[in-house]
Amino acid sequence: MGDKKWPMPYKKGSVYFQYQVKDFDRAKKFYSETLGFEIMWDGGAEVGWAEFALPAEGARLGINLIREGEHRQGSGTLTLDVEDLDACKTYLERKGVDTSDINDVPDMVSYFNLKDPEGNPIQVVAEPRVKSKE
Repeated sequence: MGDKKWPMPYKKGSVYFQYQVKDFDRAKKFYSETLGFEIMWDGGAEVGWAEFALPAEGARLGINLIREGEHRQGSGTLTLDVEDLDACKTYLERKGVDTSDINDVPDMVSYFNLKDPEGNPIQVVAEPRVKSKE
């Protein structure tokens, strides 16, 4: 069992999550300035691709400019795990980001939701703030 190989030659330590965006510069500013992700590569709006380092080794976010007439497909939610949920929510709100109320699932997780300027979903999660009384 321990020798089980992946059926494909995956490159370890490299994971990308991609969002399609209509306003490349606005999306780039949101991810670099508001969320503080380091820009790893930026081809500009002419190329239509930029990538950011996510706070996990080998994980990156790519933004892909969709051109007029191109079709958006798929769905997904970028999920960020943070140490202090309340501090993160306060920080984002001070940056002008609309966030949902914090949802507490006892003994499991606490989280809130937001959208990037393009309407793509982002969820911020943390250890549960509410514990059962056992």
